[in-house]
Amino acid sequence: MQNLPVLRVGEGHDVHRTITGRQLMLGNVPVECEFGLDGHSDADVLLHAVIDALLGAAGRGDIGDWFPNTSAEWKDANSADLLRHVWTALSAAGWQIQNLDCTISAEKPRLGRWKPLIRDRVAELLELSSEQVNVKAKSGEAVGPVGRGEAIAADAVVLIVGKPTT
Repeated sequence: MQNLPVLRVGEGHDVHRTITGRQLMLGNVPVECEFGLDGHSDADVLLHAVIDALLGAAGRGDIGDWFPNTSAEWKDANSADLLRHVWTALSAAGWQIQNLDCTISAEKPRLGRWKPLIRDRVAELLELSSEQVNVKAKSGEAVGPVGRGEAIAADAVVLIVGKPTT
């Protein structure tokens, strides 16, 4: 049998409720909006979904295992730092990202002009080319908490490749 690379797929999902008085962060990009998201850290719903996708692909648990929302250490943490921490551990274990596909679901704000900035920033954080990252935006079509503007959700799917095991 050939030493084929180990391929793993992971998916992540997160949702945070909208609140006033906080900066909206999506993919570590400050987005102009009249509200932000509620959470223990900076509530970057996209980076949280990416972290869960990476951890799931590597079989390393989830974001709550690594950064519990009951820990004062992670209160108001920058989600880019959380992502870097996770990716440093996974890359040290021999994993490489092939591609990352993300979807942000939000009724407001409309994210068309923000998508390239978010894609480029996520690629930078993970030391990828922008071609390896895709960011899509969907509205809630006035359905459910996202459609009523009460929340923003994000989903991420990642393909990682590891060293062959013998």
